[in-house]
Amino acid sequence: MIYEICASSFESAKNAQIAGARRIELCSELGVGGITPSFGLIKKIQDELTIENCVLIRPRSGDFTYSDEEFDVMLRDIKLCGELGCKGVVTGVLNNDNTIDVERTKALKEAAKGMEFIYHRAFDCAPDALQALEILKKLGVDRVLTSGGKKSAIEGLPILKSLLKNAENAITIMPGGGINPQSILQIKESGFTDVHFSATVFEKLKSTMPFSFKTESFLDETVRPISNVEVIKKIMNSK
Repeated sequence: MIYEICASSFESAKNAQIAGARRIELCSELGVGGITPSFGLIKKIQDELTIENCVLIRPRSGDFTYSDEEFDVMLRDIKLCGELGCKGVVTGVLNNDNTIDVERTKALKEAAKGMEFIYHRAFDCAPDALQALEILKKLGVDRVLTSGGKKSAIEGLPILKSLLKNAENAITIMPGGGINPQSILQIKESGFTDVHFSATVFEKLKSTMPFSFKTESFLDETVRPISNVEVIKKIMNSK
């Protein structure tokens, strides 16, 4: 079985390599489901580690329906990953009804030529998983990271098995979501060849801050925070 570790830091990526994992999905901010990591982090891993590196291409948290500007950022990030020699990119774009955005997925895949192209858990929002799978098969996607449309892969295991059967070896179904030393046993027994997990432990920081910088409103997945022209002007012109 191929083990992929969801890594959000250099240390996590290095630990994945030390542990013997095949590859990482590199991202930042796991608390919001992951967003694209920095250029510096990608390059440091490419320069100093040998583990296969598939980079998450997601410009922000929230939904997976993006503005033209956000989509342009995604294309630029994919180009950068190619220039740095990354193994692959992990991404996904949906229409407003959560169906696969075929045209934009085609554009992202074209931008990723020479790299593996993995469709991430945006797939789990699709109203019809099997229909979404057929679309991704036709597009030539290499892998789909999915929990079977549920919070965890174990909860979604029946759907994952159905997806595996319908993949017909044309696309790899990679279970991910809440996988631990206990649940991995059922995943292995079900015939999957790849699996995705973070194996995260939380280490207490040694430093102490006088207050929290966390802003709850920015963690609301139903909104997209944007600096507003009129609010900027109002603050600048305040007397």
